Amino acid sequence: MTSPMDFRLPEQDGAGLEALSLARVEACLERHGYAFVEDEEHPQILRARFDSYPFLFLLAGEEGTILQTRARWNHSVDVARKVEMVKLCNEWNMNHVWPKVYVRREAETVLGMYGEVATDFATGCLDEQIDRAIQCSLTTIIAFFHDLEERLGSSIDELDA
Repeated sequence: MTSPMDFRLPEQDGAGLEALSLARVEACLERHGYAFVEDEEHPQILRARFDSYPFLFLLAGEEGTILQTRARWNHSVDVARKVEMVKLCNEWNMNHVWPKVYVRREAETVLGMYGEVATDFATGCLDEQIDRAIQCSLTTIIAFFHDLEERLGSSIDELDA
């Protein structure tokens, strides 16, 4: 008997599902013609750029069954604007399922804006499910960054200065 917290499918129901691996994520990115590089310092991370935004793909969780896609907005924000940026993130998070967005202090006076999507494949997955998870991550994170740019308007020119 499985515990109520065990969400794995019974063996016979999981036909065709394979364990998530970084090699399978690489194969998905290659299948779609996306350029990426392996991180020399962190071999469990793949790095890529989409619409000039830096993205990371990594496996998370105790068993490495969670595909996490994380991206940083390509602008830095002065720490004096932290309250404004947190409000923008909170508003997004209240009105959207994906991605989770947040502000992170990166230096004494610099903030970074991030988007992140985590997809749990504890029961295994098909290649098509990895494809969809990556597409969802890319489109929703980029949508958040475009929304930020639209909402900040011309004040975006003052960033990174």
